[in-house]
Amino acid sequence: MPRPDVDTVMSAIDRLLAGALDGEQMQAAAETMRQLFNGSKACFAGFGPNPEDWVSYATNPDPALQDRCFGELASDFVEMGGALTNIPLGVVYHDHDVFGADTLRSSRVWQEWMRPQDMYGGMACRLAKNGPAFWFFDVQRGRQQDGFDAEDVALLEKLYPILRRVVELRRHIGQITIQRDEARGALDRIAMGIAILDQDMRIAYANEGADEILADPDSALGLRQGRLFARQPADQRQLKQLVESTLRTAQDPLAHHQASMILHGEDGSHSLSACAMPAPPSVTQTQTTGRVLIALRRLETATNLVACARQLFDLTDTEAKFASALASGSSLTEAAEAQGVRISTARTHLARIFQKTNTRQQSQLVSLLRSAALPLRPR
Repeated sequence: MPRPDVDTVMSAIDRLLAGALDGEQMQAAAETMRQLFNGSKACFAGFGPNPEDWVSYATNPDPALQDRCFGELASDFVEMGGALTNIPLGVVYHDHDVFGADTLRSSRVWQEWMRPQDMYGGMACRLAKNGPAFWFFDVQRGRQQDGFDAEDVALLEKLYPILRRVVELRRHIGQITIQRDEARGALDRIAMGIAILDQDMRIAYANEGADEILADPDSALGLRQGRLFARQPADQRQLKQLVESTLRTAQDPLAHHQASMILHGEDGSHSLSACAMPAPPSVTQTQTTGRVLIALRRLETATNLVACARQLFDLTDTEAKFASALASGSSLTEAAEAQGVRISTARTHLARIFQKTNTRQQSQLVSLLRSAALPLRPR
């Protein structure tokens, strides 16, 4: 067969790098490699002793066979994978040489998984490893094809640095995706609105708290054609200044920066505090235009002080009720009467509350509890 020319190889490299940045294109990258080596099947795969180590981007995947791979044949694959762990990264090997042609052909993996996919002779190399887990690239020739020769091996060896970089990027970006999803989930649980804006006040991201604030028609903030706006004209001017000041700070840390402001609803209620800071650039962000992260919080009196005190300061239920009563304006005597205990018992509770909240005076305790609020939204 004719050997691939430089343009064909470079086109394959472009497709590989596209797959590295976008997992949905990895199967197309494997198909490009199959065509480059005139194979019957090709795949990039992650393998290890634990199921979470397993991943596969293969040409023309058969769902039923894939289920067998991860199910009935899993133990057979684990046993075969153990024979590959000592092969150095980047060294090209033939599966018949590693396992022995007769041994391989008599195995369940070949009989029930490889042969049905016309995989009669493979060339492969390990690309990266993480402890006992590793990634490899494998390309197979079919029953009616000749085996891979020295020129095929030489080409795969030359492509090894690219292939290694592809799987490293794929692993890294995959981890970033997981971290991003976990971070978004965490932000949605925070009892505060978090929004990211561009320089034109357009919303690039908003957590659930921000969505609720912006969807409330009585809120001090809303959305108009995808842009953040304040209900009060004076607040709108100040909000634009806040965003512009924050963007200047990102360029010049010594520049004056107005970090926060109070916004008011149309009837003077439903007030919000807004605190702004430069948003860190995202991994996939290609534009150099800065963004602003704004934290929004409704200015409301903390509710359910008993639950707040109990969970924030590890108070008992009785101690939390005393603390809540004091924060609500009751005297120690009144709190004792409400709880049906003697004043001496109330003083004992107060001493324990002081110890747990690291306060010394009742006024300090009241100030602390009145500002206390659970940081997580109720489920």
